[in-house]
Amino acid sequence: MLRYEESIAIQRPVDDVFDYMQDIHREHEWQPNLREAEQIPVGEPGVGTVRRYVSEFMGKRFENVYINTVYEPSQKVAYKTAPDSDTQAVGEIIWESVEGGTKVTMRVEADLGGLLRFVPNSLVLSLARKELLETLGRLKAILETDG
Repeated sequence: MLRYEESIAIQRPVDDVFDYMQDIHREHEWQPNLREAEQIPVGEPGVGTVRRYVSEFMGKRFENVYINTVYEPSQKVAYKTAPDSDTQAVGEIIWESVEGGTKVTMRVEADLGGLLRFVPNSLVLSLARKELLETLGRLKAILETDG
């Protein structure tokens, strides 16, 4: 099982950061490896909302279906992948008000499947953390520039 967590401070109010991150139509702007995203049902997300993502990692295509298990606007979203997803994972995103803006923390626990189970965990973990740091950095740059 891989476990990793990263945080970043963004100079924007919590509600702005939360709203931007939860807009599925804008996720590709800050998640560079995301190829497709859809939400079922369309509309306001909540507990039980399903999101399907197609992304690339280590040059391979992955399709994962995430189900929200916790949905507390501007505070916390937790999710798990559906059993037929390419990766079995649980994770959470936490938004906290801090001086000057918002602290975003993303946590992931994942079991490797498919071809990734043959890759050393240390390599996958290193690349996953690097990708998450790049994603959070991109999020920060976009939100602090769009001000």
